[in-house]
Amino acid sequence: MEEQVARYRVALPPDDDDMASSHAEVVLRGLTELSFSPKRVPSMHDAVHLLNNGEVDLLAVSALQWSSMETTGLSVVSALGRREPTWILVADDRPDMLEHGARIGCDHPLVWRQLRRFRPDLHLVDPAKNNAAWHSLTAPERMSLWEAQRTSEALHGYVVPRSMHRCLEGRPPRRHTLGLNREDPTRQRFVPPPLGGFTLLVSRSGFPSAALRPISDVGAMLAHRLERAILDAIPDHLRSITGVHVERRRVGTLLQEASKVQDEHAIESLLDPEASLKTKGHRLEIIIETLGSEGRGAAASERVFPEAEAHSGMVRALEEWSELLEAMTTEHQALERGVHYMGEFEASYVAAHPAMMRLEDE
Repeated sequence: MEEQVARYRVALPPDDDDMASSHAEVVLRGLTELSFSPKRVPSMHDAVHLLNNGEVDLLAVSALQWSSMETTGLSVVSALGRREPTWILVADDRPDMLEHGARIGCDHPLVWRQLRRFRPDLHLVDPAKNNAAWHSLTAPERMSLWEAQRTSEALHGYVVPRSMHRCLEGRPPRRHTLGLNREDPTRQRFVPPPLGGFTLLVSRSGFPSAALRPISDVGAMLAHRLERAILDAIPDHLRSITGVHVERRRVGTLLQEASKVQDEHAIESLLDPEASLKTKGHRLEIIIETLGSEGRGAAASERVFPEAEAHSGMVRALEEWSELLEAMTTEHQALERGVHYMGEFEASYVAAHPAMMRLEDE
């Protein structure tokens, strides 16, 4: 007699910018370890109602949707493999090859500042200034408007989350990653806005999550938990201008990257004098970066540590980021007494200085 395979009913609410429902539908239908029956529903309210009433077993959501939902009685029971969270530039040329003064559409404050830092000459266009309903439009509607402006040459390009690129019908236009550029520290890096690329499966509290272990991605679950905790610790007024990235990484990959850029400090932190690993297992990488007005100045903390130190490593990264941000945004008052060991730099050190970084325009 054949063993019966459990079949899980999954509600798929309308996509947000991260396109989690579309991602879940493709992945779940192709799995062989477990059987799933994805079902599109007209709204998030309907999806939650079906879940609470037991008419479906699971609800697929993006991490951004989950962070804004009423979660009482619900919990995350699984996470699919994380998609690339970095944003992209849709344009004919690479970001560094765009013509001087190119017009680029951008509707995210953090990415706006990152582009300013990278190319101060770019003319950035915020569509929300001329369209009050812009942020209430669906991802396909906004992509259609962006692309219409690009093809009409009103814009040279625009930046969007990577997942939104698939919203366009037909053959999608060229895209260029605004990435972390770990392989080349001389290139500008773009730390993505937090919580991008996650597809979470949510159920009623008490659901036997062990049954979903074959399809759960451990790294994605851990990264989501830490990014969510970091975001909760960042003050509200800084969240839209702060990039956060958490990733569970293989030691071999970290060593290869460190060797390419001859980062002796990173290599020594991973290997003992006999070139053996100091501690086995994966490492967690945390990057937190807040950019100043117009992309001038950045307060950043970047740490790599063993997976077993997830909580303490996260706390230390937040402490470093907070201390640096305070130091960079605080005015340096004139000192009454000099610091003699500063030598020729004493006069400039004692004098008053404005803050090194402004968070907002004056």
